[in-house]
Amino acid sequence: MSEDNKAFLSIKDLVVEYTQNKQIIHAVNGVSLELERGRTLGLVGETGAGKTTIAKSILRILLEPPAKIVSGEIELDGRDLLKLSEKEMSKIRGEKVSMIFQDPMTALNPTMRVGEQIADAIWLHKDVSKHEAREMACQMLERVGIPRFRAKEYPHQFSGGMKQRVVIAIALACNPELLLADEPTTALDVTIQAQVLALINDLKKEHDTAMILITHDLSVVAETCDEVAVIYAGEIVEQGTLDEVFDNASHPYTKGLFGSMPKVDKKEERLQPIAGMMPDPSELLSGCKFQSRCPFATDKCIESPIGLSHISGTHWCRCIMTQKEKEA
Repeated sequence: MSEDNKAFLSIKDLVVEYTQNKQIIHAVNGVSLELERGRTLGLVGETGAGKTTIAKSILRILLEPPAKIVSGEIELDGRDLLKLSEKEMSKIRGEKVSMIFQDPMTALNPTMRVGEQIADAIWLHKDVSKHEAREMACQMLERVGIPRFRAKEYPHQFSGGMKQRVVIAIALACNPELLLADEPTTALDVTIQAQVLALINDLKKEHDTAMILITHDLSVVAETCDEVAVIYAGEIVEQGTLDEVFDNASHPYTKGLFGSMPKVDKKEERLQPIAGMMPDPSELLSGCKFQSRCPFATDKCIESPIGLSHISGTHWCRCIMTQKEKEA
C-alpha cells in the first residue's frame, strides 16, 4: 500500500508475551496486518492462537503484568497507539475503537441496569447531559431490537441472545471507527447468530466502520468478512481476500480447517480433523510452528523460521511447500 493511501489500521511486527510461573508464553510472534475503513478482516484460528491478544493489544487492555507488548507498532489513522498515554487511550476506547467481548455474562455489570451501562459509554465520550445520554441509550437499544422499556432491567433478566445485543449496543453507542468483535456469536444458537451478524453488518455499513472479527467458524467468515488472516501459534500462516483464501487455501493448516468442516453438498462418513494439538507457547520451535501436525513436514521445516511467501494479489502463505511451488 502506497504512502498516499495508508491503511486506517496498520499493525507491524507485533510481539506479545505473557509471564507465567517464571515461564515466557510467546502469544503473538511478529504479526503484521492492514485494514481499510469499511472493510472487515476475519482472524481465524484455534483457541490459544493469539487472536484475542491481538485485539486487546489494539485497545491496550492487556493486564500488565503478566502480559507485555515486547515490540511492534499499532497505527490507527496515522497514530501509534503504543506510544499514547493512558489518558489519550481512554479517549480512543469506546469512541474511536470499541470491542464486543466474547462472553456477555462477564462483559456486563450484573449490578447495573443495562440502559445505564450504555448511557455511561455515551456520557463519557459525547458532549451531552446524563438525561440525553439515557435517551440515546434507549434509542440504541431499539436499534438492536430491544424495547426501550427494558433499559431499566438488569442483565440477569435477559436471554443470552439479548445480552449479546446489549453488548453490541454498548460497543456501537458512540459510532466507533473500528470495531473488534471477539467471537460475538459463539454462545448463540444458529437463528440468533444470523440475526446478530446481520445486525452488526447493518450498523457497520451505516457508519463505514472497519471491523476485525475473531472467530474459529469459517462459515461466519464467509458471510461477514472481506479479508482473512489465519493465525496459528501467534503467527499469520495465511492471509488474503476472502475469495483468495477460500478458493485457493494454500497452507496445510488452512486446508485442515476446511477439511474439518461438514459439507452440505457431499456425503462424508467422517470429518477429517487436524491431528495433534497446538505446540506449547512457552517452548515454540524455531522452524514452522505447524510441523508436528503437518502431513507434509520435512527436515527443512524444522531448521529455520519460514517467512510469508507471495502467492498472488494480496494472498500470502507461510509454508515451504508454497515457496518451492513459486521457485519451480
